[in-house]
Amino acid sequence: MTLSFLRLAPSKELAENVGNFWFMRGPGPDAMPEGHRILPDGCMEFVFQLGDPFRERRLDGGWRTQSHLLLVGQMERRVDVQPSGRIETVGVHFHPAGLAAFVAGDLSRFRGHITPLEPAIGEDLGPLVRRLKSAKTPEKMAAILEAFLGRRQLPGDPAMSRAAFQLSDPSSPIDVDAVARRFSLSERQFRRRFEAAVGLGPKRFSRLVRFQRVFEERQERDGAVWSDVALECGYYDQAHFNRDFRAFTGVKPRDIVEDDDPLTAFFLSVSSKTARAGPR
Repeated sequence: MTLSFLRLAPSKELAENVGNFWFMRGPGPDAMPEGHRILPDGCMEFVFQLGDPFRERRLDGGWRTQSHLLLVGQMERRVDVQPSGRIETVGVHFHPAGLAAFVAGDLSRFRGHITPLEPAIGEDLGPLVRRLKSAKTPEKMAAILEAFLGRRQLPGDPAMSRAAFQLSDPSSPIDVDAVARRFSLSERQFRRRFEAAVGLGPKRFSRLVRFQRVFEERQERDGAVWSDVALECGYYDQAHFNRDFRAFTGVKPRDIVEDDDPLTAFFLSVSSKTARAGPR
């Protein structure tokens, strides 16, 4: 048995904040012998590891075992993970400012961290996990998560959701100051409010969006030249793109291609379908 992936759309009641529910299953480490590089994409997630937890590479090169239940904050660099056993993972992929409707406070506190979910949201999730484990299909799991999120959903910050959408729009040049003016905010006010709702400052978020857009466009065009796609997505030149690529992934573009990690393609598709969606 190899890895299997599935993505399901949320109901219209959650669609403004939730991009999708995703599901991954596999028999164990042999299904992912090289592990997986998680690339930053400008969004945050809840992750429920219903099988065995993954291991995550620390900055010192060692490995730590993750919690079964995770809140994945805004990441600014790649994270290497590998399975420790049976893979049965369910994720909730939020729109860039979507998590603010479910978790109170300044979300920049989670930036750069993959943290245990229960203390992060202040709730015992044992009953929820038991229901997820007893569900027979991904559709039933999604329904269980719909009910859980529907109970927690608050207004969030719709204005910053719209701002994130505008900064993610591939048809418009990235102009943070112009977006701030549309919301009648000073640059400083906008930065603080955006960072609290999205977890990253608007300029950093914009860099991630542009970086992610190159992957999306290249994937859709089946192997187009990196430099050509980068220029079309707003980079000044190949060196400009290479700097961002190394900053966010730690490797060269050709290394991602040669890696041929099926998870990379799957999670890029998850991100590409959500970064462009949201309130207008």
